[in-house]
Amino acid sequence: MGNTVAVLMRKAPYGSVYTAEGYRSMMGIGVFEMDLSVVFVDDGVYALVKDQNPAALEQKPLGDGFPMLKDFGVTRFYVHRGSLEERGLAPESLVMDVELLDDAGVAAVLASSGIVLPF
Repeated sequence: MGNTVAVLMRKAPYGSVYTAEGYRSMMGIGVFEMDLSVVFVDDGVYALVKDQNPAALEQKPLGDGFPMLKDFGVTRFYVHRGSLEERGLAPESLVMDVELLDDAGVAAVLASSGIVLPF
């Protein structure tokens, strides 16, 4: 449990720095080859939606970067099924394959992590 980290993505991808900072944290953690799990819950699931176009906000799409995290050794991505369903999203609407978890699954991932970084 000592070197295990869970990054908990809870916020919508635009309108704050949370998603971008979470993404940068994942890259850094991956480079140091720590055991990392990424969990998307609540509005954080929007970060993975395909075909984002935040040009009107003068921002670049964040979702396209998440599949590239595998190049940094980040390979465990989880999405809370209930959060997806509450927002009318399906796994097919995401930019990458993820493992869907129920409430107990999310709790288990977080409980098994030595450090939880909420974004």
